[in-house]
Amino acid sequence: MADSALKRLVVQASHYSLTGLFSMIAGLVTFPLLTRIFSVEEYGVMNLVAATLTVSVTVGKVGVQHSIVRYHSEIAAGKSRFTLRQLYSTTFFGMTSTALLTMLILTTATQLAPARWLSDARLRGLIAIVSLIIVVQVIESALVSFLRAEQRTVILMKYQVAKKYLGLGCIFVAVLAISRSLTAFYSASVVSEALAVATLGYLLFSGRDWPRPVAAQFSRPLYLELLRFGVPMMIGYELAGTILAVGDRYVIAGLLGEAPVGLYGAAYNLCQYIQAVVIVSVSQAIMPIYMQMWDQQGAAETSAFISQSLRTYVLFGAPVIAGLAAVGPALLPSLASDKYASAAAILPWVIAGMVVDGGTSMVGAGLFIHRKTLRIMAIVLGCAILNIVLNLILVPRLGILGAAVATLISYLASTSAMTIAGRRLVPVAIPWATIARAGLASLVMYAAVTYVYPGRHLLTVGVRIAIGAPVYAILMVLMDSDARALVRKARDRIRR
Repeated sequence: MADSALKRLVVQASHYSLTGLFSMIAGLVTFPLLTRIFSVEEYGVMNLVAATLTVSVTVGKVGVQHSIVRYHSEIAAGKSRFTLRQLYSTTFFGMTSTALLTMLILTTATQLAPARWLSDARLRGLIAIVSLIIVVQVIESALVSFLRAEQRTVILMKYQVAKKYLGLGCIFVAVLAISRSLTAFYSASVVSEALAVATLGYLLFSGRDWPRPVAAQFSRPLYLELLRFGVPMMIGYELAGTILAVGDRYVIAGLLGEAPVGLYGAAYNLCQYIQAVVIVSVSQAIMPIYMQMWDQQGAAETSAFISQSLRTYVLFGAPVIAGLAAVGPALLPSLASDKYASAAAILPWVIAGMVVDGGTSMVGAGLFIHRKTLRIMAIVLGCAILNIVLNLILVPRLGILGAAVATLISYLASTSAMTIAGRRLVPVAIPWATIARAGLASLVMYAAVTYVYPGRHLLTVGVRIAIGAPVYAILMVLMDSDARALVRKARDRIRR
């Protein structure tokens, strides 16, 4: 059964990865455009606005999107007194209300804030525009969580790709044809986001497969249960995790100014494109699967599946770190222009932190399954505070590299704590041998390609990937049984 679930994980993760790949392609189109149209300082303002939006959307969701994934499998298995219609109606109307409240608070606070609190005078107007996206993205989160809970990854893939390219088209029209300003950029973002979510909602609820949200089906007792699970997840997992991920932008802005924020943000954004393809896809796919396994097949099958999935994740995660370290110095200036070249040094640190954090959904599975949200909150909140403290210590000494080092240390602390707390509830075997073998093969790959064909920009990147990927694959096939099993399955699938 674990093999069957792993196959389902690979299929669904591939859907998320394909979505991430198309999103990365769109991002790699807009990334050079934006870094060339806007100055480094303006790009820094964009990162501050994006960080504010991320935090606000997190608050607006109040963690209920996590409750959807957790409670859906329980209700569908007949282990709850509530119905799926009540779940859909309660989450939809509840999250919409909190999103509207968050939008109102953010807009009011920004307009009333003293000028000295804002690093740039344009922030008032930009955040007023962006605040509309809060409601749109919170509603989208509810709809996407329904799709994730039902493991409808094909529909989700099509939607996210279509949305990304709709946004790309709107931004091109706004920035290139109307006005080369941040106001035009964010106005286009509002339009594209609203159109995409309205279309998704219509398609999902106009058919017979999905129960349409009805106000009469809103259940106060269910909503309170969802909040009891979701609010600690929002505060301690998502909000603290968001602060852990973007809090360094505010520290850099306060200590160094907006231009360093632009440099750091450009490198971080490049890492996020890679994260969307390799890392996020696994964490998005695996949680609904092991929740369903736990409710239907029990602890032993679930534990075996997660342990096997973690070994596979390590096989793909390790070369991502070494690979970006090898191609990053050529890749970043090729995409963003030479004015961002100095930020390439932070790429290995940031992507390593993202890879480490990507394993949290597996090593901490016991905490999610058993709804130990207060423990999750304590762990992630503690690591978010650690990240801010480390930034305050390291950024004045190391510049933006200090922020990247702080990110990696904080993610290591978070994942380690989740591992220790989670294994008492659902034991997950840490694949130390696989980590060692993958790490060694990645180092050999890095040494083999890091000085190959320098100074040719994207051609350098392509040549190093073309050499490095086979080197790593051959080494792992020689050393690791899981890698050999993956190759055999891939070969059999191609033959069929």
